[in-house]
Amino acid sequence: MSEATRKSYTICSPHCGNNPCSFEVEASGENISSFRANPRMRIKPCIKGFQLPDRYHHPDRLLYPMKRVGAKGSGPGGANRFERISWDEALELVAGGLESAKAKGGNESVMMYHYSAQHTLPGGRDAEPATIMRLLNMWGGAVQPYMRGSLCWKAFLGASEDVFGHWQVSNKPTDDCEWIVLWGNNPVETGYRGLLQSLQSARRNGTRFIVVDPFRTRTAERFGEVHVPIRPSTDTALALAVLRLTLAEGALDEAFMRERTNAAFLVDADTARFVTDPGGAPLVWDEDSASASPFDACAKPALTGTYQVNGAGCRPALDYLRDAAEPWTPERAARECGVSAEHVRAIADAMRNGKIIVYYGSYQRTVHGEQAVRALHILNLMAGASKGVLRHGAQGAGFDSKTAHGTGLAEVMADRWAVPNPVKRTIPTGRIGEAILNPDSYGGPVHAALVMWGNPVGQAGNAHKTERALRSLDFCAVADIFMTPTAKCADVVLPASTWLERCAVTGGMEVGSTFYHLARELKPKHTLLYSTGAMPPRGESLDDFEIVCRLAGKMGYGAHFPWKSSKEWIEELLAAARADARFPWFEDVTIEKLEAEGQITLEIPDAAPHWDLATPHGRAQVYFEDIEKPVPTHFPPEEYAADNGADYPLQLLTPKTYFRASSTFNNARKLLRHGWNVATLNPADAAARGIENGDSVRLKNDYGESAFEARVSESIRPGVVHVPAGGLPEDGAANQLTGDALSEYENATFNSYRVEAEKS
Repeated sequence: MSEATRKSYTICSPHCGNNPCSFEVEASGENISSFRANPRMRIKPCIKGFQLPDRYHHPDRLLYPMKRVGAKGSGPGGANRFERISWDEALELVAGGLESAKAKGGNESVMMYHYSAQHTLPGGRDAEPATIMRLLNMWGGAVQPYMRGSLCWKAFLGASEDVFGHWQVSNKPTDDCEWIVLWGNNPVETGYRGLLQSLQSARRNGTRFIVVDPFRTRTAERFGEVHVPIRPSTDTALALAVLRLTLAEGALDEAFMRERTNAAFLVDADTARFVTDPGGAPLVWDEDSASASPFDACAKPALTGTYQVNGAGCRPALDYLRDAAEPWTPERAARECGVSAEHVRAIADAMRNGKIIVYYGSYQRTVHGEQAVRALHILNLMAGASKGVLRHGAQGAGFDSKTAHGTGLAEVMADRWAVPNPVKRTIPTGRIGEAILNPDSYGGPVHAALVMWGNPVGQAGNAHKTERALRSLDFCAVADIFMTPTAKCADVVLPASTWLERCAVTGGMEVGSTFYHLARELKPKHTLLYSTGAMPPRGESLDDFEIVCRLAGKMGYGAHFPWKSSKEWIEELLAAARADARFPWFEDVTIEKLEAEGQITLEIPDAAPHWDLATPHGRAQVYFEDIEKPVPTHFPPEEYAADNGADYPLQLLTPKTYFRASSTFNNARKLLRHGWNVATLNPADAAARGIENGDSVRLKNDYGESAFEARVSESIRPGVVHVPAGGLPEDGAANQLTGDALSEYENATFNSYRVEAEKS
């Protein structure tokens, strides 16, 4: 007798900015008969989520615990050889390996590596304060690289906070703009849920678009009335040229700059720091009294000029921006950036009644990416396009959260279960290879690593170095769904379940959570999404939460992890949320309602734009006295520390893409068959190397090499080769070709490397 068909819900929540999404599943046994977007979703999921059934049934899935046998690096293809073991033996090995490392070098020699492969509670990265890090912190702590630097967007976060004290910046409504400049962003592929719909609405209302990108992306094809094919890593020069025109043509809103920014603060010519009164308040030059005055006691401070205050020569901060911009005529910028002077003027004209969407685009994954982020934010300020920042609690809303898209569930979880980490040692997440192989580089040896929700060999720069480092450890354990390049370095591999097999909950938005501040015109609601565990676990795979609970027992902390299932933990979390007076929107949220609907709306007050800025003086900053370069400065790409020599003439671009999230969905064969994972070259570069469309090409440099199918296209500017971020070594992987240099705020610099291409 066949099993009855059941209907339930699941979540897709990878690290893609569009997360999370909800799906309705009809199945019997292990057979899925229907898989579609939850009808309650206002903006439908992207193509990645529809691959979940294939991930569940994928022939390459890890289904049983495994341990390495033989020497590391042995076996076909240099991989370890593994044999199946029981869960009991696997977890004893993990507990023993961690304990041995602790005995040898202390908790500071144990690394818990995770990134953001899964944004769910409790079996995902978002729950780590209450799950794996709670366990490890009770045990004495561990080094947590995720807390320092980023592979994705720390340059954007840090530089945005320099300007506004926050990263969720509110600009003028999209529909109010005559022009929108999409600078280094590709929302047709990477901002699919929310930002794309917002831009479509603006276009219907007559908004026109300029797209600044070395590659004619799908965004440029769909929106770009003007495509500016900039030379990679010259964005700050182009921004300074636009700034110069803005100042020269009187397009500056001077009243706004005086009231909302530090543009009028006087800067000491000798020290490059603000001139202050005895109480430390920055001074400005009062044009009415012709004297220095505290910035908050002057109605009309000067924005230009040279003055003497207490015997020191000083000028307003805005003059230093003028100085930085002055050399960048449209013609000079055109030569440096590989565009036309008309392109520079087009952007400047557009900014008279437009805005730049400043987000974590390609320009910030470079050695000096922070310079470009600051420059673009300043252009918006000078054009009057900035309306402050968005965060809950800033206007007495009761819900005090740093972000405008949070629901409060994470706060309830942390208050209830989080345990502080006794280990204070830090390692940048993009340099774990260096930290392991060179113990003196970041404070001492690392003897053991536990890896969950991440794939550093497949995600971080300098893949070969990271691989060598992980294999050099005394002990390494990896929990994953597939035998990733990282898992191949492990001593013990733990088979994790897929989203379809997990009971999980997560907060979200009707638009992509991290795009919320860019798509507020859509008036998106906060949501809570739930996965019932729609499918039975395959093999002996386990939810990460259950792995943690079982490991806690082996490490002597089982009493602190008494739950028998994720559902039991979620029910306890929701009960705590319902009882928390800070979050009245959880009052009617029950597990039964979540099971019945998969996604429910939370009536959380909207976060209004405001100028309550967490900057040193409560104003947006256009001059940064505590940064080495206090105004945006262009560094020629040829001088980048990450650049690896003139022997490699092609600039490598490795942007995010539509068909995978970092290394998640690397092996989604239905997507790979559509030719997404290719190396795109300009016809001139291809012809010079005898390469034709469809050829197999080898990209190489001093960091490694990787083979791709060639796509020859006018869509890429000469001198540049475009490869999507992520990938598997056997299919072509971008980070086989990148180093591990970091930017100012320790962001990965994937777009600061060069390669050569040859037909293979």
